[in-house]
Amino acid sequence: MQQGMIGRRWLTRAVLGGTAAAQAPGWLSAALAQGAGADGLLRVGMAAPNTTLDPHLQSNAPNNAVASHIFDALVTNDAASRSTPGLAESWRLIDDTHWEFRLRRDARFSDGAPFTPADAIASLRRANELPSTASFRTYTRSIKAMSVQGSDTLIIETDGPDPLLLNSLSRIRMIAARHAGATTAEFNSGAAAIGTGALVLRENTPGSVIRLGRHEGWWGPRLPWSEVALRVVTDDGARLAALLSGDLDIIEALPSQSGARVRANPRFQAIRGISSRVAYLGFDVHRDVTPFATGADGRPLERNPFKDLRVRQALNLAISRQAMVERVMEGDAVAASQFLPKGQPGTSDRLDVPAFDPARARALLAEAGYPQGFRLTLHGPNDRYINDAKIVQAVAQMFTRIGIETRAEVMPWATYASRNPRGEFSIFLSAWGVNTGETSNPLKAICATYDRNAGMGASNAGRYSNAELDRLLQQALRTMDDARRNAMLAEASRIAFEDVAIIPLHHEVSVWAARRGITYETRNDQYTLAMGVGRS
Repeated sequence: MQQGMIGRRWLTRAVLGGTAAAQAPGWLSAALAQGAGADGLLRVGMAAPNTTLDPHLQSNAPNNAVASHIFDALVTNDAASRSTPGLAESWRLIDDTHWEFRLRRDARFSDGAPFTPADAIASLRRANELPSTASFRTYTRSIKAMSVQGSDTLIIETDGPDPLLLNSLSRIRMIAARHAGATTAEFNSGAAAIGTGALVLRENTPGSVIRLGRHEGWWGPRLPWSEVALRVVTDDGARLAALLSGDLDIIEALPSQSGARVRANPRFQAIRGISSRVAYLGFDVHRDVTPFATGADGRPLERNPFKDLRVRQALNLAISRQAMVERVMEGDAVAASQFLPKGQPGTSDRLDVPAFDPARARALLAEAGYPQGFRLTLHGPNDRYINDAKIVQAVAQMFTRIGIETRAEVMPWATYASRNPRGEFSIFLSAWGVNTGETSNPLKAICATYDRNAGMGASNAGRYSNAELDRLLQQALRTMDDARRNAMLAEASRIAFEDVAIIPLHHEVSVWAARRGITYETRNDQYTLAMGVGRS
């Protein structure tokens, strides 16, 4: 029996420990017997399923994390979201619109074929052209032309200065040019899932387990694991139970309420790291009358209160971020003043974590013409962000204490994700992973004036608009000098948060749990990558 043709039922039992190693084929029995020992099997518990192994079909965190095991990118985003060499070992900016990338000569696909500039061009074109509901085109749209120079050099021309091209290229995984016409089904079956990455696809059981083997010809450092099983366990309790019972070696998204249980067991450990994801509240500042801000009679107010800066300021001051971090997040968060912690590129040193001042909040409401407050519904998801339903409930209580009688309404992410972008809500919980390592990405997506054709304000559900912020942002997006660009972004950040374009709440702290002896380098993007798992 070929390794890639093992029956689905047997594989799930074998990889997850339900079948004796003696029943396994020879190539896997040693790995099962060793467990996570030397050159053994690493078993990872994933909190969310990927939807495809096609690296260019649908851009979301679970898909991109899984694809990173099999497919490399020209540029690698490291744990701190910095651009580092990947399949391109070096690069230089020739002028404002031309980049030169020298490709690794030692990079090979898992079938032995060398990686070439033609493969890079085919991959970037496929990512740009493949129809998708979550397209990678946002990362390729600035590319005007590509050409090959010599045997190992790729030239990319952009249609204007693009200071974020390196970060964009880190999102596009490289495939072999000969598979550019392959269907998504062929990638999911493994027929076209041939990459240059650290691991090789052995078996894909959608929604259950992905089994990978070490790519012995990988150009990077040799992995300590000969086999990796990525097991999808969406239920928090079941995922933790699998770790504690010995069926898994490391799990992601440890619930905050389970941290004490892990810390109390000397055989296990919690691994924590501040992520780049910021949780925030957005407002409807577009409509003259907003549906979920009402008077005592339940009828919408005659004017949208969120168009008044004083109301937005009042709500900002009504939130005790210390209480949110300590009680709601149980310490697994850091209070936020802007998109990234102060000191990061593109942040303003003039922005501090907003004070908790309910008295001032009530005074601002009175100045705005709402001395008796009003009624409000705060919407949010209940299965997307860490403690999202609890956050909505806690914020609703804080708003109520300043005289705005607030009802919390949460719903599954599948529903919320379709309703919120349509601007259905008056005030809403959201979050953003700032995976570019600087602030132009969230400013462009969340705070820029909505312009679909220009790709601005794509996630600006409340339709906030500020002409001065737009001017600075547009200038920054065309500025190649990092210091000058970051100064512009810092000023744009100051404008956005002093104007309370959104209410920043906290930066999520990502928590993994693992058995003792396992190490993991936490990542800003919250990805769980087997390449970052080691031994102590």
